[in-house]
Amino acid sequence: PYRAIELPDRLHVPVLTFKEKEEVGKVFLSEHVFGMNPIRPDLLHRVVIYQRNKKRGRRKAITKTISEVSGSGKKMRQQKGLGMARAGHKRPAHWRGGAKAHGPKGWIQNYETKLNKKVRKLGLKHALSQKLLEGNLTVLNDLQTLESHKTKTLISQLDQFDIAGRYGATALMIDDAHDDSEENPSTIAGVDVNLKVASQNVFKVKAINQLGANVYDILKHEKLVLSLAAIQALEKRLS
Repeated sequence: PYRAIELPDRLHVPVLTFKEKEEVGKVFLSEHVFGMNPIRPDLLHRVVIYQRNKKRGRRKAITKTISEVSGSGKKMRQQKGLGMARAGHKRPAHWRGGAKAHGPKGWIQNYETKLNKKVRKLGLKHALSQKLLEGNLTVLNDLQTLESHKTKTLISQLDQFDIAGRYGATALMIDDAHDDSEENPSTIAGVDVNLKVASQNVFKVKAINQLGANVYDILKHEKLVLSLAAIQALEKRLS
């Protein structure tokens, strides 16, 4: 069975190349971001619930009640003597063309919940620390070395890390790429354009910028792949 490395030795992580998976050095991660101990599942749970409620947001669907449905208020048939149930009008919920009982009421229903920014920030730290504790955190020196936007190229490189493919693990790849060129930009949404395009066709892989790093995606994917640029930006933002 896997045994977690104790702190502070756990914070010494090897840096690998994306293309050949060769170790080119080591990086000492910040204990204030990647060294949370013990991991608090209650915090992770609260942040995940907040994120899912935030995504659900407000309802847009609206249905009409009996008072809103168009139709006559005239009594449809006599009260007694016909052997059928009494009917006072033509708009009951169990009649065709009638109202909808207990249906959605649009913007009145808001599923968003409040969670303090400090708690969300702390939850992200615990999620990053959890991946390091599991041994599922991989650090790459650069994520902008992909030669082509072809999915086949990305799959062949991820296969070295046991990611994607038929039996590979799911992975969240986080980068912090910048490109000042306006005519031929090499990045899109803070991610290398080749990596972004290639990963969109891989079901088990998601590539995002460090600003989009969140607890739900980190916990959803089995492995977490960080570039050195992403680590530097995350430590600066979360410390």
